[in-house]
Amino acid sequence: MVCVLACLMIVASLVGLLVKDAVAARQETKLRLQLLQTERLLDAGILRSAKQIQRDGEYNGETWQPELSLHGQPVPASVSISIDNTQVMVTARIGTSPHVTTLSHHYSSSQIK
Repeated sequence: MVCVLACLMIVASLVGLLVKDAVAARQETKLRLQLLQTERLLDAGILRSAKQIQRDGEYNGETWQPELSLHGQPVPASVSISIDNTQVMVTARIGTSPHVTTLSHHYSSSQIK
């Protein structure tokens, strides 16, 4: 009887560890997907800033908040474009605390052809 209880405790511990690892792996996968989405949003912001600078010499940046969803849930997102003289800064941000991903890119508007 004691041997059976000991075996059950060992099996329960192993199952607990497997569940813990599975939950951690799922969270990591969600964050990786969010980071990929943030990279895509940053790319869109960079392209938009370059196009706007080509079209309008007076363009000084903007902020927009696209409607995005991750894992079937709406998620806050924003892209900010700011221009200081010839320096352009684009920042993309997705998520809510504590799982926020933010990426930025700086370039000179003189690089645009």
